Amino acid sequence: MTSFSRITALILMTSTIYLPTSHADTSLPDAKTLGLVNLEGDFSRQQLFNEILATDASRNNEYQSFAVKKSFKFPNDVSYDDVLKQPRKDALFGVDISHHNGKNFPVEILANNKSIFLYMKASQGSRFVDPAFAGFWQRAGETDKGVRLHRGAYHFLSSGTPGEDAAQWGRKQAATFVKIIKANGGLRSTDMPPAVDVEWDIERRNGPDRWVNRKPAEVIAMVKAFSAHVETELGRKPIIYTARSWWVPRMGGEASFAQLADHQLWLADYSNQSQASEIPRTLNNTKWAIWQFTDAAKFHTGSVPPFDASIFKGPSADFYSVLGVKEF
Repeated sequence: MTSFSRITALILMTSTIYLPTSHADTSLPDAKTLGLVNLEGDFSRQQLFNEILATDASRNNEYQSFAVKKSFKFPNDVSYDDVLKQPRKDALFGVDISHHNGKNFPVEILANNKSIFLYMKASQGSRFVDPAFAGFWQRAGETDKGVRLHRGAYHFLSSGTPGEDAAQWGRKQAATFVKIIKANGGLRSTDMPPAVDVEWDIERRNGPDRWVNRKPAEVIAMVKAFSAHVETELGRKPIIYTARSWWVPRMGGEASFAQLADHQLWLADYSNQSQASEIPRTLNNTKWAIWQFTDAAKFHTGSVPPFDASIFKGPSADFYSVLGVKEF
């Protein structure tokens, strides 16, 4: 064995190397077999936030939560609080992705980089499936290969056609989400609660937020109907993902969130103030379960493009009890 090959062998024994592959698996359920359409042309969250500001610059003050933090890096920033200059305690981190992150996003290295949960976009509206979901879901669930990630699936709630019954439309969307989850093996006890994403619904560039055509009471009715159907079919109550900067102006204030107080809250807040204090601006004094604090997270090494990251603040025992997740 040459000197070069001995060094190479040592690197292979002491390092985890990720080589992207196509992860092609023809056995995975696709849009055609599900009777759905592959999602394309939709906005990523980062694009969505930028679009909101670009179409209405006068709302910069209202949308302060779009200030993006300097890149949070896994695993270094998980272990060390760079603001307080001390090791970080009682904080668990996770990531969320969609087809915008590319089908070869390195799911397999997340746990080794101290991400304990991964949410993946499954569906949008009543017709669309995220084309990367099945592959992500399968790979994140390969516990037999050493993957230890608490998987989560989320649905992007569409406002629908004005005049269509809100509750009925919510159930129709839930049926699509449930179909996709069941086709991909359903939920395990170690999975995160399903999530419903309630935020800006913009169809095209320079387009309006389509929720403007719905009254606050309709939004609440739609979310409740979606949640009830998912809980009946999958046995888990969904967690609600939203941003105060969307909810307050669209829903006529934060008090309306009290009507969904029986749900856990996954709060999006990228504001510099919240990031510095690590206390996000919640809704109606609701105790949030998960806080999505950036869309610019990265791995400490490698060239994977930025992605969304969230935090659960509290000891691990609370994480499992609050979110109803079983440990591996």
